[in-house]
Amino acid sequence: MTQLRNMNNGKMVNSKEVAAYANVSQATVSRVFSGQTNIKEKTRQRVLEAAEELGYRPNAIARGLTLNRSNLIALVAINVVNPHYNAIINKVADRIQEMGREPLFFVSEEEKNLDEILSQVLQYRVDAIIILSTSISSQMAAECLKIQVPVVVFNKYTVNKSIMTVCSDNVQAGWMAANYLFEKGCDSFAFIGSNTFLGTSKDRLRGFNDCLNEKGYENCIVNMVPYTYEDGRKAMKSILEADKSVNAVFCAGDILALGAMDAVKYEYGLRIPEDIAVIGFDNIDVASWSPYLLTTFEQQIHQMLETTFKYLKDKLNGKQVSEGLILFECKIVERSST
Repeated sequence: MTQLRNMNNGKMVNSKEVAAYANVSQATVSRVFSGQTNIKEKTRQRVLEAAEELGYRPNAIARGLTLNRSNLIALVAINVVNPHYNAIINKVADRIQEMGREPLFFVSEEEKNLDEILSQVLQYRVDAIIILSTSISSQMAAECLKIQVPVVVFNKYTVNKSIMTVCSDNVQAGWMAANYLFEKGCDSFAFIGSNTFLGTSKDRLRGFNDCLNEKGYENCIVNMVPYTYEDGRKAMKSILEADKSVNAVFCAGDILALGAMDAVKYEYGLRIPEDIAVIGFDNIDVASWSPYLLTTFEQQIHQMLETTFKYLKDKLNGKQVSEGLILFECKIVERSST
């Protein structure tokens, strides 16, 4: 390839040179590399072999400008350490590439900075935007609608008819957690949520409290903390210092639950679940490890991804699709912490 560049005065080989080498038109070369199917297989192979021999690589940016699309799908997320969250990001990125497009990753330090991040995203003329576990303002949603950039909010409850929202039913999961603990014989409850994912935690707490109130319980200790193991441990200590009668804790995430469990066992010498039952959320790998065996909630991530990418494929192919909110039920994975 170095020799070929030298022969062209150091310039990269272009599609016109490939066309001449393969004895086809430049338009044929463009059709081959844009993935069009109405080309004879022999012609396609001749173009690809010529491109390989000459060291030709198509200019994706230039092609995007010509076709008025970038083949980029923006993936916008909050910067947070969470094994479950990071696994979702990897799965979303893989699915974007399976569509024949490339992920463009943006990180927002806080939810309040999201509009500023999205303004930067739109400068890249992305084909679509997927927002993970955070919401979008009505103003920015309207801007995306105006320029016809489809938006999917993934795993965050939001109601906006102009965008697609794919989310776990966190309120229902909270209700299920309280009901499950009640049926286990628990009668004094606490909740550890995350102010990192405040909206999601509030939804889970709302369902949790709704069920407790239905059963005549009105006093639930609530502690919202950053989403870290250490803060989960500290939150559990704070709860036990406030009320030693607490015998059931629902944590809005597994990392918080692991910290809470270690505080219960190693700092207070209490037994799980005999003295305190603990439920988490997300079913990360560590939850199944023998030191924890944490009862937790599992989300239907595969089905949520299928729904997200079917919508995007249809939307980007010009099909009529409906936006709105789709909720997915979570299931309890029962282990020995309850």
